[in-house]
Amino acid sequence: MTEDEICRIIAGVLPGKDVAPHMSLRNDLGVDSIGLMSIVFVLEEQTGIDTMSHIMEFTEAEYVHEIVGICLKAAS
Repeated sequence: MTEDEICRIIAGVLPGKDVAPHMSLRNDLGVDSIGLMSIVFVLEEQTGIDTMSHIMEFTEAEYVHEIVGICLKAAS
């Protein structure tokens, strides 16, 4: 799993949005708490990582690169 793959998964949850690691989830992408949970569930489905074990980290994330880091850490 790579940073680009995770960004593509996130973009798939946010139709019409280009997603890059430096982007703010809230300000740049308009992600609210429900949108974040959608992203987390799709990441779990598509990557096989146990996102629920890292749910607090996901809810505290402000930027795409933080989501990427959580995913990469969980996958290792």
